[in-house]
Amino acid sequence: MTDLVARGSRPRAPERSRARHASRAQRARATFSGVLVVADVAMAGLVLLAVHGDLRMVAGLAFCLVVPGWAIVGLLRLENPPLEAGLTMAVGLSALVIVAQLAISLGAWHVEALQVLVCALCLPSLGYQALSRPRERAGR
Repeated sequence: MTDLVARGSRPRAPERSRARHASRAQRARATFSGVLVVADVAMAGLVLLAVHGDLRMVAGLAFCLVVPGWAIVGLLRLENPPLEAGLTMAVGLSALVIVAQLAISLGAWHVEALQVLVCALCLPSLGYQALSRPRERAGR
């Protein structure tokens, strides 16, 4: 039995398992980014169509907690989901505070315009992440 292992005739399961896990994680990240692209476009649509009320409030809060942060943190590919989740919320809210402070300082405070601007700024990053799916091998 040791001769078979030494000659390499037995496949190394841990390496295959790690590769499969990494591929699955990349697909999950790309799918999550794709969902956020839809959320980003939907939020911009709600703003441009002047939808108000509970729907926009809930959608806006969810958007602010996830979309801007993932547009930044998702590019880092930290491969640590709890860390990425925490950083996504922290970085997203921090970025929004900076944008709001700049708008106030420049005398350009207009909530709807800022929401559309943030949606437009996040879209390229989210689109890139959504399209960066791992290639499937022919044998699968």
